[in-house]
Amino acid sequence: MKPLKTLLFVVGVFLLLAVVMLLTPKDGVKLGPFTFHMPTFGEILHQDVVEYVDVSEIISQQFEIDSLVEIEVDTIAGDTVIEVIHRASYDTLVQSIPKIEILDTGRQNLARFFHHLKNDSLTRIMHYGDSQIEGDRITSFVRNKLQIRFGGTGVGLRPALQPYDYVFSAVQVNSENWKRYPIYGRVDTMVEHNNYGVMGAFSRFAPLISDTLPFVDSVLHESEMNVSQSNISYKRTKEYEYMRLFYGHSKRPVELQVLARGDTVLSDTLLPNLDYGVVECALPDSTSSVSLKFSGYDSPDIYGIELASRKGVIMDNIALRGSSGTIFTKANFQHSFKMYKDLQPSLFILQFGGNVIPYIKNDKAIERYGRWFGSQIKRIQTLCPDAAIVVIGPSDMSTKEKDKFVTYEHLPKVVEALKSVSLENGCGYWDMYQAMGGYNSMPSWVNAEPELARPDYVHFSPRGARLVANMFYNALILEYNKYLEETR
Repeated sequence: MKPLKTLLFVVGVFLLLAVVMLLTPKDGVKLGPFTFHMPTFGEILHQDVVEYVDVSEIISQQFEIDSLVEIEVDTIAGDTVIEVIHRASYDTLVQSIPKIEILDTGRQNLARFFHHLKNDSLTRIMHYGDSQIEGDRITSFVRNKLQIRFGGTGVGLRPALQPYDYVFSAVQVNSENWKRYPIYGRVDTMVEHNNYGVMGAFSRFAPLISDTLPFVDSVLHESEMNVSQSNISYKRTKEYEYMRLFYGHSKRPVELQVLARGDTVLSDTLLPNLDYGVVECALPDSTSSVSLKFSGYDSPDIYGIELASRKGVIMDNIALRGSSGTIFTKANFQHSFKMYKDLQPSLFILQFGGNVIPYIKNDKAIERYGRWFGSQIKRIQTLCPDAAIVVIGPSDMSTKEKDKFVTYEHLPKVVEALKSVSLENGCGYWDMYQAMGGYNSMPSWVNAEPELARPDYVHFSPRGARLVANMFYNALILEYNKYLEETR
């Protein structure tokens, strides 16, 4: 090819590319699951450099706050337990803890929880969240630390059918005829009521039949579920002292048999036509595996099974994958009230926001989500007026823009909206986004050695979840230590 033709060819290619660059929208062109981008003239002449947060200092500053507190016994005061803080190292180290933000009303509510924690024989914490906590991630670490310090054993409240493949703290096996019905996402149209219990879902081993149809005793359904210790879980989580089963809405009686350590510890009948019922029994010492066998012509809606102790701390992990946290106002108030009355929670931890981030398009949507979330807080406060609430906001989350991962555009404003509505309604707020480094920190967690977050740039790895859990636990106990000093 002659030099002139070569030159014309090259110029033609550049002109063609220039036209494509001018016509390609800034956000690219969707081609199925992919988005086609072209660089702009500005990007060619001046390449933007995305700066990621250096999280090495956050990691290096981690410590366990309990290691700074020594437990002593005051024999003069009648063997009263005294927690002694080693002030010099304590005052220095706690400066690095990302604090729980709280106003006066919220502090009074949290003080009420701390009073329960210090003085009551049994204290319950209910940790609700999205997929960031599923599998008992984050919750398990906090639960273990609290149970070591304040007593208690077991995993707390669990769904009758575990929706996730992996759960850190227990192994659960069900017969194949179980089905789960959540109150959020794609709700099953066969469910003709809003009695879902407090876990956002119920489970059954017999098909749902409309209440408007006559019920025929045609098929005897037999089912089984087993919950046992996980070899990798914390020691206290493996010990079950007491069992409670929460159920309702069965059209026929159902026989229940509970087995522990190879022996039958309970034989009972789950009553039909109940809006809400509970069966319970003590378990033999050192129980680490429980089996429940059911037999009947219908199945009750089972709202949860509790395996825990009758003293110390019970902490429930209620993971709702895909939920934005707006489930509480969807459930039947009176039905939820009955179950919460039995559970007696002293603290709610609400960890939501991540599932709305990819779909938020403007400030109006952020304001609307803030209002929705505020209504959930008010519903919980009406159901459990003596319980405190701490909201944990979403982590940093990255979206891919061309060849770079950057924080979702509206994430910081969602964080501020959640913080504002939490503080206004007497809750504490723990800013996980800022705790992990803030804007553009997630890529640094993904690329850490070893990794602290998954390559989806959304979820923590087990190591990262433990790190975040330790930061939150330190923040909670820092407030508890302040309470102890103020009430001495």
